[in-house]
Amino acid sequence: MPRRLRHAAALLACLLLLSPATAAHAAGRGSAPAARELTVWLMWGSVPQPELERLTGEFEQAHPGVTVNVRMQGWPGIDQRLEAALNSDEAPDVVETGTTTTPYFAAEGLLKDLSDQSDRLGAGEWIPSLRESGNWRGRQYGIPLYAASRVVIYRKDLFEQAGLTQPRDQEEWLHTTRRLARAHRAEPGFQAIHLPGQNWYVLSGLLHDRGGRIAEYDGTRWRGGLSTRPAAEALRYYRALQSFSQAPKDQDEAHPFQYEVLAKGQTGQMIGLPWELADAERINPELRGKLGMFPVPGTTPDRPGSVFLGGSHVAVAQRGRQPELAADWVARLTGPAYQERLAIANGVLPNRLALAQKIDHPGVRVQAQAAANGHTTPVDPRWPTVEAAPNPVKTLLTDVLTGQSPRTAGRRADTVLEQRLNAGAGDPRP
Repeated sequence: MPRRLRHAAALLACLLLLSPATAAHAAGRGSAPAARELTVWLMWGSVPQPELERLTGEFEQAHPGVTVNVRMQGWPGIDQRLEAALNSDEAPDVVETGTTTTPYFAAEGLLKDLSDQSDRLGAGEWIPSLRESGNWRGRQYGIPLYAASRVVIYRKDLFEQAGLTQPRDQEEWLHTTRRLARAHRAEPGFQAIHLPGQNWYVLSGLLHDRGGRIAEYDGTRWRGGLSTRPAAEALRYYRALQSFSQAPKDQDEAHPFQYEVLAKGQTGQMIGLPWELADAERINPELRGKLGMFPVPGTTPDRPGSVFLGGSHVAVAQRGRQPELAADWVARLTGPAYQERLAIANGVLPNRLALAQKIDHPGVRVQAQAAANGHTTPVDPRWPTVEAAPNPVKTLLTDVLTGQSPRTAGRRADTVLEQRLNAGAGDPRP
């Protein structure tokens, strides 16, 4: 065998003995990095497709060899699907969780503790209730993605015709609603406000306005707050406001959907999410230009109502395979640049209060007025059991609206609430 061929054969034999990684290095230093995949679970509608494509492109460019695989999910049944996925050997790397369920997944050990990165992620600027709902036992697991609060959507034209202006506090709001009802008393089917009997989000805000809470933790267990004096006052106000509505007393805001009722043209006000205004206009184009928004009034003119702030977190899965990439993806999505674009595109609150107050968008602007005064549900992994049917807060509302005493109905609701929040062997709270 010629000398050159003997040398080539020996070199080939040596390369065959090397590990793949060593062989690749020996073959040349300029080879591409090994391909990696980052799997992300997001909910439909949370991040508009153009922004998602933009983020994916920027991320993959910043991390050569990485492919982002985004799997969109629907809300129905998501908690069960998410728990199964996070417990599996094929867990996604990044997940979106609802603000009321983040503590559950954290307590189950399914999310990574991101406390050491929270300062870098801007925790000091986050809307307080968003930060609180993503925290469990003093550790940060959920990074705020967005929030949304209820606002009053109203018929500007009907207010103007009746000589009404936006109410400054809850007493004036009740007076305004009464005057609107009187102005249309000859119109069959007209309701000055559409307020379903079981809209417990509204009741929660009225309760906070009066210094009460749905439940409070006393250091050893949860104590229900639905039979207290503030709760009784909140329930009486809800009952007074609901008396101007023809909505069912035993249904919530999704039965029927409120914007569908508003679109029929015989409703003066509703308490809903800002994008429901656009939904009503889409169904009934004749309403375009006739609808407006104002913050849910508080008990005094100088303070908006303490609205419930719902929304989402993004978190890094404990069993995910790409924790460092996942943390970087979360940082980009929840950073100021993307937060501003998401807020404008979806009409939601960004995670930073100061940013929300600067965004020139009607829905964001109205929500931002009350965001600092917003609140969340009791932070506990067992909270989802409270919202499970039959929800004791919804039952309480129907009981009071159909004639029961607020205190009597409240005590019954507190019993159920405490049973669910204090259930289990031992208490998971510190």
